[in-house]
Amino acid sequence: MQIRAAVALAALLSLPGAARAASVWTALATQKIRPSAAPRAATTARIAAARNEFEGFQVVVVGPATNVRAAASTLDGPGRIEDVRLYRAALIQVSTPSALDGATGAWPDALVPDVDEVEGERRNAFPFDVPAGESRAIWVEAFVPPDAPAGEYAGEVSVSWDGGGASVPVSLEVWPFTLPASASLKTAFGFTWSALRVAHGVDGDAFSALRARYGELALDHRLTLSKIDDGNGDLDHFAAFFGPQLDGASHTRLAGAASTTIEFLGQSADATRWSSFFDARGWRDRLYQYTCDEPPLTCAWSDIPARARAAREASPPFRTLVTTSIQAADAHGVTASVDILVPVVNYLDDRPGTAHAGEQRGKYDAFLAAAEGREVWTYQSCMSHGCGGTVDMGSPSDQDRYFTGWPSYMIDASAVRNRAMEWLSFRYRVTGELYYETALAFGRDPWRDQWDFSGNGDGTLFYPGTPAEIGGTTHVPVASIRLKMLREGMEDYEYLRRLSDAGDPTLAHAIADALFPHAYETEVAPERLMEARERIARRIVELEGGKLDPPPQDPATSPARVMANAAGGCAAGRGGTSLLALAGLVLWAALRRRRRAPSA
Repeated sequence: MQIRAAVALAALLSLPGAARAASVWTALATQKIRPSAAPRAATTARIAAARNEFEGFQVVVVGPATNVRAAASTLDGPGRIEDVRLYRAALIQVSTPSALDGATGAWPDALVPDVDEVEGERRNAFPFDVPAGESRAIWVEAFVPPDAPAGEYAGEVSVSWDGGGASVPVSLEVWPFTLPASASLKTAFGFTWSALRVAHGVDGDAFSALRARYGELALDHRLTLSKIDDGNGDLDHFAAFFGPQLDGASHTRLAGAASTTIEFLGQSADATRWSSFFDARGWRDRLYQYTCDEPPLTCAWSDIPARARAAREASPPFRTLVTTSIQAADAHGVTASVDILVPVVNYLDDRPGTAHAGEQRGKYDAFLAAAEGREVWTYQSCMSHGCGGTVDMGSPSDQDRYFTGWPSYMIDASAVRNRAMEWLSFRYRVTGELYYETALAFGRDPWRDQWDFSGNGDGTLFYPGTPAEIGGTTHVPVASIRLKMLREGMEDYEYLRRLSDAGDPTLAHAIADALFPHAYETEVAPERLMEARERIARRIVELEGGKLDPPPQDPATSPARVMANAAGGCAAGRGGTSLLALAGLVLWAALRRRRRAPSA
């Protein structure tokens, strides 16, 4: 019967003037819902999270729908979770693919808030329209407070449009363990202050306060904007505006979240003044000198020892950082001058036939053992998508194929690849991650164009939330989906580390290794990633003596599978409408129009 109804419905929708009914379905957060996304069967949301963790999903509206609005209830269970926020996933047009595994067209990226998380102002996420036959995503994000009782919670997201609506049931399982507010994996993400001034057009103390807001939003995504600068070199000014972020006392949703790194931005003569100032406030352990970036591109190898000397002769001394591999540092005799070695992720496990083929992390062990305080971090660069020119999509070269499958922060990379970097950080036993810039496109209009270094979004993870663009009266930072995926990856890292510390490092590494066998193999189904996370969480609880409901016997009922990529019908109207009923409704409407046709 339902098959015949589906055939009838398809035939009816092909009739001249036949109206399509708006519909709603759900998707995992780790998916990018493009306008062409076909409706799926899932109409409920099931997620799981630890205490002090953010977890999201998406409600997708298929048009035609006008004046779409949404509201989220609290999630009630053993306690009450009230911090549930809604965003509209705004589209950006991609004209040139970042790589062979990228694509042109409209991609979701900016998350325009209903009520922003920084100032608490209502913005213009709603209402919006959805053209006929296209999909648009509403991002739903819950924050589980650190004192939430473990167990099952339930609520709903209500979506309405002119003439209809739908109610999406939501269930959340809270695991009986808590993630730390400050990230265990150090991060040093750049942020150029001058770009902020161009994008927002503010100055003076208002500019400094806005720069602080960007830092706070980064901390709520478990990242540190280590280049803490607003054009004012006075250290007391620095302490007034940015000190709370280093003390874990800023206005973040993650109470107590503190910056993990601070980049020295003075001249060599300022080293002792900076070091003593930061030391007096308990911040010096996070201070580092960015001694050289990718030598010999930005400095000669011979420059490194002299630059490092300034940091080490400061009183007290602080550490040096160079983005290079151990092989290159050794070959040029600068290894002794470096405290933090940061190889590009490609050089930790490169493709067969390259100079760094195979896992390279063990080659850093002697460097780490030779002096106290040494670390290995990693970073991704344009080597994740291609560093020059445009890819030949019709006849790709071996070079085009090389730049696929790596972890990537590009808009037209999959959400899983946006999220994979921190799994690799755990896999390769690094203690920090660096990224060169987060606001590069702010010098123009990042809402319309983020093409830099042959990639869409290379160096830009925020959007400038100006009142002209998102409504309201104050300027705020706006997160991208890629920034959300970074936070998901940072939380994944916490899961892996927690499992390892709880007594099963073998399983933690086995799960990470199986999910991402190599740094260039990070394109996996999002359901696989979510299933891996659930397995990690359940083992943590088992080791720590917590109590859980037994895992589902049917894998299809796990949180990862509830919103899997299933094809089929979806709810259209409050409480859902069956396919047969929808077919009847369309038939009634079509016949009614035909009866009216002669008098038209």
